[in-house]
Amino acid sequence: MEVLPKELNCLLNNFHNFTTVDFINMSYFIYSKAPHRLVNIPVIEEFPCIWEFGHERYSNIRPSSLDLHLNSGIEICFVKKGRYDWQVENKEYVVYPGEGFITSPWEYHGNSLGVVELGEIYWLIITPGIFGKDNGFHLANWCSFSPAQEATIGKVLRENQNHLLNNCARLEKYFLQLNHELVNREFGFDVKIRSLLETILLEVVRIIQSRKLETNKNNVWINELKSLIESDYSKKWSIDELSSRFNMGSTSFNDKVKRLTGYTPQSFLIDIKVERSKRQLVETNKLLTDIALDTGFYSSQHFSATFLKRVGMTPSVYKRKNRR
Repeated sequence: MEVLPKELNCLLNNFHNFTTVDFINMSYFIYSKAPHRLVNIPVIEEFPCIWEFGHERYSNIRPSSLDLHLNSGIEICFVKKGRYDWQVENKEYVVYPGEGFITSPWEYHGNSLGVVELGEIYWLIITPGIFGKDNGFHLANWCSFSPAQEATIGKVLRENQNHLLNNCARLEKYFLQLNHELVNREFGFDVKIRSLLETILLEVVRIIQSRKLETNKNNVWINELKSLIESDYSKKWSIDELSSRFNMGSTSFNDKVKRLTGYTPQSFLIDIKVERSKRQLVETNKLLTDIALDTGFYSSQHFSATFLKRVGMTPSVYKRKNRR
């Protein structure tokens, strides 16, 4: 991060009049070990693992302020206000308030237009002693994680393919506590800071793990729905019938199918039927009329029109192009 809010820019013009404590007592702050276009950014010497830590509000957009870049560690970001279009490698994300993102040292990320959008964010970059793209993870001697726990953290972060952190509002509390300890430096602040860094990492890992478990549960649920539909393609399922099979109301059922598949239930049902018809076109010698009836369409005309709309070609053309 390099763009500072106007309040910090004004202070930095006369930075020699301020101590580090004056600087970090502000409601917006930044510490950084990275080369920066602004001089005299405070550095937390006692904690080499904290590469950068900040809380900023962006009230205007500056060109070329946040191009795609790599960090020297694991970046964890939380959005307090605003809407951020974010890119990690070739994946595009939209991050809303209450959400965040995480990136590893080898992952290019930033805004595809090279700007920081209007809003308010917190971010923390933790530099592990060892963290490779292929293997190895060790924070450093300051952490209390066991080797097995570190190995799990490294594996979860390395294999993570979804950089968005949903429902991570607790991170704001940890970031505020971290800054409080850095500012006030009360007895045992170093112990508290190490504990907070571990807590933040654990929170992120748990979010990723719970999301994976939820994805697995959702996949099982969708497969059960597909199996039910595939048990009788000719059956004319209604939403009420399908939802009752899953002990759900029709509205909840409709919302869940749409959220998990991107289709309404009826559209999802048609998609399953079209997929079966594609296999039959390629693997059997059945007539179009028989395939239409076998997959639950009213007629061969209805089947052909639906197939063309979904696949982009008629059943006959698809069969000719894909027949082995």
